[in-house]
Amino acid sequence: MGLFGSSSSSSSSSSSTIPEAPTRAERQKCWTHRDAYFSCLASHNIAIPPGTDMSDGRGPPSLTPKEAEKARAEDPCKKERDGFEGSCARSWADYFRKRRVLEERQKLMYAQGTPAQATSTGSAAKSPSR
Repeated sequence: MGLFGSSSSSSSSSSSTIPEAPTRAERQKCWTHRDAYFSCLASHNIAIPPGTDMSDGRGPPSLTPKEAEKARAEDPCKKERDGFEGSCARSWADYFRKRRVLEERQKLMYAQGTPAQATSTGSAAKSPSR
């Protein structure tokens, strides 16, 4: 049966065009492989997973197909990436990669903002004593 339910006559014809939703076990497998891959990337200090397409303007300039393929071939976490891409739907894998880039960018932004706030607070406290 499809996502919204359908008659048996239309479900057989629509089953070839509409992919089935992943089961709970399949989702868990995807998340486990994603976590293993991202842990490997973190251990190698890689913020942007090799070959990630960021051509939508929210990230670094997009690589040419040849550059992206070279980056993927040199990925130190290739084994984990293959497990991740093999157990997750492509749209999920793309989403998780872009989400990771966003989270890494936010961490960097917060880390850069914290010292500046502490400095401005400290200088503001010193200003009245002049």
